[in-house]
Amino acid sequence: MMTQKLSQLSNVPSAQRTYMQSLSLAQLFGEGAFQDTSVLIIQKTDLLRLTLAANNTAESLLVGILITALNNFQGVITDEDSEPITDENNQPITYDNSEAFEFLQMISWKAFFSTLDNQRYINHQIIVNIYTQL
Repeated sequence: MMTQKLSQLSNVPSAQRTYMQSLSLAQLFGEGAFQDTSVLIIQKTDLLRLTLAANNTAESLLVGILITALNNFQGVITDEDSEPITDENNQPITYDNSEAFEFLQMISWKAFFSTLDNQRYINHQIIVNIYTQL
């Protein structure tokens, strides 16, 4: 469950400071995430867009964690069948919670095409801002 805290971010003018949310373990790592004093357990099945394998690469696991976390900040609103809900112009309805959380901000940057070793790739970028109190 998310808790409400008064933002102490120095770059937010006092007139704009509001109660901001802290992210839960489940929001960043999935519903099955668990931790105790010595371990953090993340269920692969909870990581969005991860192709499950017995030997996923470290890169694919990190991307799965980032995409799962990003889903709390920005995305497309979907129905129960994961189909985008559209407006009257048939455009997907999106949400942006990038300013809602106290010490972490994630933004999906526009994807672009790139070529590496004569292979075409889509390059997706995620910007992560982490704030600390001084």
